[in-house]
Parts: sequence; C-alpha cells; structure tokens
Amino acid sequence: MPGILEGIRVFDLTIAAVGPWASKLLGELGADVIKVEAPEGELSHAIPPPIKGTAVLYISANFNKRHIVLDLKNEADRAIALKLIEKSDIFVQNMRPGAVERLGLGFDVVSKINPSMVYVAASAYGRVGPMAKEAGIDPLLQAFSGWCSITGQAGGAGEMFRHLAHLDISTSTMIVEAILQALLARERTGKGQKIEIEMLAGALSLQTSRLAEYFATNEQPKPMGSAVTTTVPHQAFLCEDQQYIAVGVVSEDQWPRFCRALKLDDLCNDPRFSTNPQRVRNRAELIPLVEAKFRTKPAAWWVIRLTKEQVPNSRIMDFEGLRHHPQVLQNQQIVELQTPHWGALQVDGLPWQFSRTPAGPIRPGGLKGEHTAEVLREFGLIE
Repeated sequence: MPGILEGIRVFDLTIAAVGPWASKLLGELGADVIKVEAPEGELSHAIPPPIKGTAVLYISANFNKRHIVLDLKNEADRAIALKLIEKSDIFVQNMRPGAVERLGLGFDVVSKINPSMVYVAASAYGRVGPMAKEAGIDPLLQAFSGWCSITGQAGGAGEMFRHLAHLDISTSTMIVEAILQALLARERTGKGQKIEIEMLAGALSLQTSRLAEYFATNEQPKPMGSAVTTTVPHQAFLCEDQQYIAVGVVSEDQWPRFCRALKLDDLCNDPRFSTNPQRVRNRAELIPLVEAKFRTKPAAWWVIRLTKEQVPNSRIMDFEGLRHHPQVLQNQQIVELQTPHWGALQVDGLPWQFSRTPAGPIRPGGLKGEHTAEVLREFGLIE
C-alpha cells in the first residue's frame, strides 16, 4: 500500500533543523524528498556530536531523503535545479529572507516555471518588519518570544528551555500541516501557492494559554518551576529516594482520590482546598504539606498508589530508561535503523499510524551529495 504522499516530489533547499525536519516528515509520509546542498554543505554538518564523522543532527533530520549537491551560484547548476523544480510538487526553504531570491529561486521565478508548486518560505521573525533580515535559532526565539520569561524556578530569573530544537521542530510540524492543506487546495483548484511561516508565530501559538492569562489579567506570568498556574497540585515532587514524580490533579473528582493515595484525608475536607480555585488561591499553604508527604516514600511507591487511584502521574524518566521502557518499545516509538554509513542506530519512530495508507518505513538518508548522479540520471540530465 503506497504512502499518503506517494508520487509527490519535494525540492528540499533547507538547512539546520526547522526545514530539514519538516521535509523529513514529508518523506516519512511517502514523498520523494530531494535534499539539495551547496558543495560546502549546510550548517548542520558542523554541529556536534558526530557519528562516524557525520553530525547527529544531519543524520536525524534527513531520513527518507535523497541527497544531491548543486552550486546554485553556478549558472549550469541553477539550470539543473530549475529542471528538478519543474517536475516537483513542493519547494521548501528556510534560509534568511532574500537569500533564496538572490540565488534565483524565489517564488516569482519558481511559480512561473511550475504554477502548481506549493512553495514554503520559513523564516525566524517574518518576511517584513525591522527584524525580517535577521537569522534566528531556537534559543534566540525562546528569548524574543517571551518563552524564557515564564520558564525557570519560582522566584528566580527566567531560563532557557534546555532542548535546543523545541521551537525549531514545532515550527517544522506547522510547515507540514500547511503543506498538506496547500496540497488539498491544489487538488481542488489546480493551483499552487506560497506559504510563509515564521518561528516567532509558531512560538507564540505554543504559548496561547499563557498569553491568554496575560491578556485577561494584564499581569506578566512568573516562572513557577514545574508547577502550572491554573491547577493545583500539578507539579513535580521529590520523593524519599531523591527521585521526582510528576503529578497533575486536573479535575475535581481527582482531588479526593489524590488525598486517598497520599492518606491525607484531612486535606480533602479542608475548605481551603475543597475546589481547584481555592487550591490555586491557597497554593502556598497546600504545597508544603504535600511535599512533606511525598518525601516519606520512594517514587515507585507513589506511582503505585496514585495509579491505583487513577490520578495522572509519571516518574521523571531519563533517555536510558525510556529507550528500554515497554510502553515505548511496544508502540515502536524508538526503533532500530540499520544504515550503510553509521551502523545500527536507535531513532525516533513514526509519529503517526495509518490504517489504510501506512507511513514509513523509516529509511536512512545519506551523505552529502550521495545520490547526485542517481537523481540527475533519473531526470535525464546526465547519461
């Protein structure tokens, strides 16, 4: 059974994480993704750590692709690119605004030779405005989007979210969503279109609920560590064995069950804590009582107690524990991938499961330019 995007070809002129991860997802949905790089390679090659000489980011963001090298500053190679574009369905680029236009591959040029092209231009801050020409990476967008102002220990300064690619990859998924919508529109109208996506817009959309709190109260949300502003108790607690457990009481029926699990029936009957608004209001009185109780038993004990009472909870997992966890393995959320250049790799599995048009399988990408001759021969550009 072919994949959903079987027969769709992607001209992939992306760099780093935002663009490559988006086109990787398209490849996992069945598209033929042709990754185009300059002779010197794109910037992710220089980001450590490497596996057998190839950067981990480059490997992981470029599964299910064919890799070619073209010098787009060279007239002959640019002509080759235009031949590929003529027979492609999707064009994705996330270079700084103006860079692709200087290479002669802006939307105006591409849409003339291929009016049905779905053309994606992803940028950091937007195509217009005082910061339009600036490059952006995940930590800078965390800073500018307000993310850092709400992250960190309670009463402390703001912090970076220590996963470098969170905003990058969230923007990637938004790119894929937009492309699928544009392909549906093309199916109805026969016409392609240009899609503009900014990391800043993506970062703000991820903070919708926090922005709503600010606009409703006109008060800047403060860092609260692992706690949330709207429900209590809803945070991580340190246990006797110095392991943390995350607990979220998100509905009123969970509160008495939480109290039973901790054997704190007196709290359940305390009018200060009888409803979630009351618990939010009296957070400072409630949390120390709960923290003291959690410190009396190890994390595994509390997992059993809370799970029995159907209170949402989770131990704080590290990657070593996660990669061997039966929940992850049985759902193929981490899988082993055999590759010709890097040996056996443990990689993220497919994020979707389709009953009729299965995604995948995940295939290793390749080295820079590895498939140049194959692709050009397929297009009749060389013998």
